[in-house]
Amino acid sequence: MRTLLSKSFALAAIAGTVGMAALASAAPAASGSPQTFGIPHATFPLPGIMAAGQPTGEQIQLLAEEGNYHAVIDLRPPQETHGFDEAEAARQIGLAYINIPVTPATLDQAAIDRFLEALRAIQPPLLVHDGTAERPAALLYAWLVLEKREAPARALERARAAGLRDPELTQKVRKLVAERSAPGAAPRP
Repeated sequence: MRTLLSKSFALAAIAGTVGMAALASAAPAASGSPQTFGIPHATFPLPGIMAAGQPTGEQIQLLAEEGNYHAVIDLRPPQETHGFDEAEAARQIGLAYINIPVTPATLDQAAIDRFLEALRAIQPPLLVHDGTAERPAALLYAWLVLEKREAPARALERARAAGLRDPELTQKVRKLVAERSAPGAAPRP
């Protein structure tokens, strides 16, 4: 009798473990966690906004077909290799494609203006990318502080979680945002 109870208990324990494992693997889908479609360095700093590295043409197609994305904001200058004609690939599947070429050296108030304008004009979900997610995270810091009125410390924490690592780029975007936020700063569009 004891052996039979032990076997029943062992089977129940195994069934419970298997059931928990199945639930755990289904948790992201059930919880509505956004999909990254395998795009490198992908994070979701805000609902409906994916900051990421360079997607492939197939990943852009998945964004449109399975993720119902509306747009791609590409922060890479033309001289940076994309591996395919990203603008054409996005347009062919009905995604808006916006290129705002930004490098750490060229990040300025005009680039921030173009980025803020693009985010105002596009309905999420959307992808913002460069090669590593560093520049999207920097410009999202500007968006969080200037548009969402988030405290700079909190916005910086979120930008770092989204991929902002470079100390020079961090310092530069913080300085540009602070200039705009200073009392007496000229209003921008």
